[in-house]
Amino acid sequence: MLSNLKKNTQGVLIKFPKKKQDLRIDLPTIGLQTLIDCKKNGLKGIVLKSKKNIVIDENKCIQFANKNNIFIKVV
Repeated sequence: MLSNLKKNTQGVLIKFPKKKQDLRIDLPTIGLQTLIDCKKNGLKGIVLKSKKNIVIDENKCIQFANKNNIFIKVV
């Protein structure tokens, strides 16, 4: 999905589960590559649903986000 964006959109990625998504086996997931793609496409940050997402390599993601001025917001 992120590869289809126009460069420098300055938008925000919202990563919420779909209404009928089975959260027992299929949680939305982000990782370092997601943040790299956000930076490459000019997104300002990511919004996640509390306790409804998986973050792979959380510490690396936070370090990358801080270094590149990308916010990660959990609502």
